Amino acid sequence: MREQLQQLDGVMVGREAYHNPWWLSQWDATFFGANTTELSREDVEAQMVDYMEREAAERGTHWSAIARHMLGLRHGLPGARRWRQVWSDHRLKLLPAREVMALASEGRVHGFTRL
Repeated sequence: MREQLQQLDGVMVGREAYHNPWWLSQWDATFFGANTTELSREDVEAQMVDYMEREAAERGTHWSAIARHMLGLRHGLPGARRWRQVWSDHRLKLLPAREVMALASEGRVHGFTRL
């Protein structure tokens, strides 16, 4: 990709970016020399919840329509499956996104603990 970016404006990374977004976390620094701050996955999740809240207030977009796009954030980590299950559990759609984030970080939903 580095070689291609010498001649092109961009490269297509396909589904990897969607299924494993953390893979892209250092691209600006690696490919474009940008000075990026180190964010943790928890920081990114919290920023996404902020975004979900703004979108709900400004446009009426439900958090679940946004959360589905971050389900790959913990790809390959212990507990990732349970975290995804919490964020995608239809029984939690009536809860505020911040509460769902807390449940996901604990790895539990409705009394069930992390598998």
